[in-house]
Order: sequence, then C-alpha cells, then structure tokens
Amino acid sequence: MKPLLLFVVMAAAYQCTPQEVQRAPQISDGEGNHGNEVIESFAQAKKKIYALFAARQRTFYCGCAYTDRVVDHGSCGYVVRNNVKRARRTEVEHVVPAHAFGRSFPEWRQGHKDCVSKSGKKYRGRNCVRKVSPKFRRMEADLYNLQPAIGEVNADRSNYSMALLGNAPGQYGACDVQIADRKIQPRRAIRGDIARTYLYMHWAYPGRGIIGKKRRALFEAWDKQDPVDTWEHTRVRTIEALQKNVNPFVGKPGSSGAGPRTK
Repeated sequence: MKPLLLFVVMAAAYQCTPQEVQRAPQISDGEGNHGNEVIESFAQAKKKIYALFAARQRTFYCGCAYTDRVVDHGSCGYVVRNNVKRARRTEVEHVVPAHAFGRSFPEWRQGHKDCVSKSGKKYRGRNCVRKVSPKFRRMEADLYNLQPAIGEVNADRSNYSMALLGNAPGQYGACDVQIADRKIQPRRAIRGDIARTYLYMHWAYPGRGIIGKKRRALFEAWDKQDPVDTWEHTRVRTIEALQKNVNPFVGKPGSSGAGPRTK
C-alpha cells in the first residue's frame, strides 16, 4: 500500500470519539505494558516515520517543507547557521533524546561482555546497549517519540533538555528555535506536542528517569498552553494503529490534560 493511502486509511480508522479522553486515566501504570512492543529497530522506525509524514512533509522544530527528505529553506525562512550539508536534509529526531533514557541501562554506563570491537576494544554507550538490549531498541524505535527535523537543528540539539530561554534573536533565520547552554527552547506551536511526548515516554517506560519534578511543571504548563491540534491527533491515532499501543496524553483536538498522572 502506498504511504499516502496508508496514512489516509489509518487516519480514517481512528477518528476520535467523545469517550476517548475519558478512557485514558483508567489505564494503569506498569513496567513493559504500554510502550512499543512492535517496532524492533530505529532503522525500521525511520522508514515508518517518513511513510507516516508522506501526506504532510513538514519538519517538526521549524515547520519547513521538504521533498524526498530535502528541505525547502524558503518555505519557512530558514537560514543555515553552520552545517550546510545537514541543513539541506531531514533526519528523524528523538524528541526525548536516546541519552535521556539510555543512560538508565547499565550497558550504556558500564558496557557488556558482548560489547567488544573487532580489534578487541571494549565499548559502552548507545552502540552497546542497542546491541544487547531488546528493550532499549524498542524504546529507541517508539514512533510516538520520533519526528522529522532539519539535520542541522538535530545536530545542534544533541541530547539537550527542553527549557525556556527567553527572547534572544533566532539562530536559524525565521525558525523560532533557540539552543544555548545545553538547553533547547522550541517554538510555541509545538510545545504541547513535546510535553505530551515526554509525558508519554515517562509513563510508558517507568523507572527510566525521563522527567524530574522541575521539568514536570514545565511540561504540564506547555500541555495547557498548546492543546492538541488536528494534525497531532491524526498522527497519534495513526501511530496507535501501526504500533498497537496508545498515547493516552493526546485526546481530541483542542484538549489538554489527558492521560494518567505519573509520579
């Protein structure tokens, strides 16, 4: 089935019902019950993300149009900051960085007996935990946490956490994203999307330290300030069909505050 047709079929199949928001808080919390158990690798997930976005080829942080993964800078007033090569292309970005949950795995911090290069050198970090942990691979591949982004912004964001940085001049022309002091401030129009992604990941994979008390207040504020829009709702319902699990923090368009409250 062609990507565009798949998108339309999935979106039609998952229209919101009035009961949709009310059902979410009834879902209990628990290890391994609510996260991705279908998509087995980040490589597989990237293909699915581009298919999902075939009908709406816009980058997440800047809202730029793209075709065949090549960014149209003129569509959004984007100005290259430094990296011309990566600024031209889209990449699939983890909204919650892999580092934020990966470091909770001992293989990331300490390595593993199977993490030895061909030259005999031991290694750790993302490559090690990806090699030995199916749980990490599924977390890394969770479609709810993935968005297309301009490669330069993805590189500059690195594994920095979300924050409010004030009203400094933009670093990428008209693209209203700021990155400084190992923090990133996204544009207002996607702050709720980001908040609900963090809340979902923290709920779906408990015990991974994804949200602390300080940032919980920030994300709950962003959730209220930027309610669910039609695209976010359609995207989440489509992922629900593909990945076979729910994001209970995304209700009908115009809503906020959905989902179970987590510790």
